Amino acid sequence: MLVFLAIGTIVEYLLRLRSDYSTVNFFSYFTNQSNLMVAFFFLVEGFMRIRGKPMPRAIFDRTRGALILYMTMTTSIYWLFLHKLIIFSETSSTIANVFQHSGCLAFLLIDLIWDRPQTRLGKRNFIVWLVYPVLYGLTIMLQGVLRQWYPYPFLNIDELGFGRWSIWNFSILLNISLVGLAIIFINNRLLAKPAETKV
Repeated sequence: MLVFLAIGTIVEYLLRLRSDYSTVNFFSYFTNQSNLMVAFFFLVEGFMRIRGKPMPRAIFDRTRGALILYMTMTTSIYWLFLHKLIIFSETSSTIANVFQHSGCLAFLLIDLIWDRPQTRLGKRNFIVWLVYPVLYGLTIMLQGVLRQWYPYPFLNIDELGFGRWSIWNFSILLNISLVGLAIIFINNRLLAKPAETKV
């Protein structure tokens, strides 16, 4: 619910600032997409629990691992490179923006510790996790060619040139790989031990 509130707060602020603001552009940001994925995942999972048919644990653990990866990307890239470029003049929008770039990741990490994984993950899971970021990058590049608009400066090949664009995105891909492998390692270290059966 906090994700929807944060996104709604920022959209309302931007539309007041500029009545012609493009909501298509807004939802083209990886930040908004990854936050919404977290929100919808836990809504679906909660609804399934209420109905007495919880999500299969393997699906839950693998999906949560992917979401931790996406939100780690969102949080780290924002605080390392983008936070000085995004300034809101209202406190509510500032709080909503910080929540989007930190709140979801904090929630996921707390959930990982609180509800420890029960499924061992492998490198194959990481390869599957990469599908969304790669498709996102390709879609954004196509959108940039068609509309001359890029949501992030490190994706703007027109301004960076192919050389600098390649260095930026190779560095990001390398860091994503390291983080993904770290998530798998941590997941497997936190595996919940099966309850002992007393005879």
